[in-house]
Amino acid sequence: MAVLSACSGGITEPTDGNPWLLSRYPGSNKWFLNAYPGCKLELAAYKTKYDTNYQPPISQEDAVKPHPMNRYRVHTDGAWGCNPFSSYRETSFQHLRELFTMEIEPKGRYHSLQPAVSSTAYTSNQLIASQDSCPESITLHDHEAFGQIRTGHKLQWRSMLRELRRGVLDFSHKDVYLLFLQAMWQAGPKSEGNAWRRESHADGAETVFGLEAVNEMRAVLDSIQNNRTWAYACGVLIFMAARILSLTDEPQVCDAAIGLLERVRHVVHKWIKEVTRADERTNAPIDVADDETTKRRAALLLAILGCSTFNVDDEYIDRVFQSAQDVSFLVECRNIICMNKPPVLDTLPFSLRVLYHRDEVFAIRLLPRLSAKIRALPGGESGIDEGIKSISDSYTLAGIWEEYEQHNRWYSTRTAARQDFESLEMHFNLLGMHLSFENGYM
Repeated sequence: MAVLSACSGGITEPTDGNPWLLSRYPGSNKWFLNAYPGCKLELAAYKTKYDTNYQPPISQEDAVKPHPMNRYRVHTDGAWGCNPFSSYRETSFQHLRELFTMEIEPKGRYHSLQPAVSSTAYTSNQLIASQDSCPESITLHDHEAFGQIRTGHKLQWRSMLRELRRGVLDFSHKDVYLLFLQAMWQAGPKSEGNAWRRESHADGAETVFGLEAVNEMRAVLDSIQNNRTWAYACGVLIFMAARILSLTDEPQVCDAAIGLLERVRHVVHKWIKEVTRADERTNAPIDVADDETTKRRAALLLAILGCSTFNVDDEYIDRVFQSAQDVSFLVECRNIICMNKPPVLDTLPFSLRVLYHRDEVFAIRLLPRLSAKIRALPGGESGIDEGIKSISDSYTLAGIWEEYEQHNRWYSTRTAARQDFESLEMHFNLLGMHLSFENGYM
């Protein structure tokens, strides 16, 4: 906007402190196309001067001199935000931090503690001062425990481990789950000497800490494995184990984390069978609650968590994803995702939407390995058949699955010819996890 304004001779009309639309600027309104309805730009100062002595074409440095407009703000969805392209480094980072921060429920029990999720600069004094905003639905101990997880970026992992042991927070609540994800996934400040491992995650790389954390996670898993309403707590354990795998170089810690992921996978699979009722299939009504939306979201959450037990760094995927049973479980989970995702993803709560988009990326990343795994497994032991049987009662075992015309996302086979039934060519999509026949989809 500044370059357009400078090249067109500058702003001659007074703004009087009111926001200006880009389409109203001299020299730009003739070619302006409003691709983002409702978005505005606010100038920091209407007295800003531009150097108009240069003739186009000119560089941005020539047209835009240091001035307060570098701090202009963007108006979107009824709120003013920071300019993501500002030459002021901290202003740009503030915008990025807002984009990458987990959003807890605006009207939920922890809504007053969004600053404790957004930043590690939230101090104990601020937490104490906010006690008056503690809702009646939680205790002051719960309020304090939530706010202290990210107090001090170097203490986050120790705080999470302490909370696993204390158990003050309700790990089955989606906001607690988002708090832990933010602490685990945010990179944080650089380490001394610009090492690749950030200061915030130095504890996760220590052998003693890693083993102790895995032991605590095992204890939590033991306490929740018979209660599928703790699905979000299971998600915390999955992503914490995967994060420790990415931080540590110690074989002992890696083995312990991989073993935990395998145990969690069995628990999630048991919950999926309970949710879908062992005598019914995933394309039938799901008996979880009276509300259909709740039913589908419960199935969707468990299926994504099941896939997430394989979502580790590339160097460890072959250790967590190796057998035909793993392929079968993945096929079953991906089909549940396909059957229960809503037409509009924005209708999902933020906590579930984050998981869904993460799983989409992982599905593409895993595809070459999944295809190679199916090719490497002997004969009819590819895992596809068992996975499809969990989807459809009417499915009968087919022949050997082979890659379809060098497309690693499609595999094909032929069904056996029987009385009154001719042999059909059957195709299976490894990304969408759906079947298609010569004459249509299953």
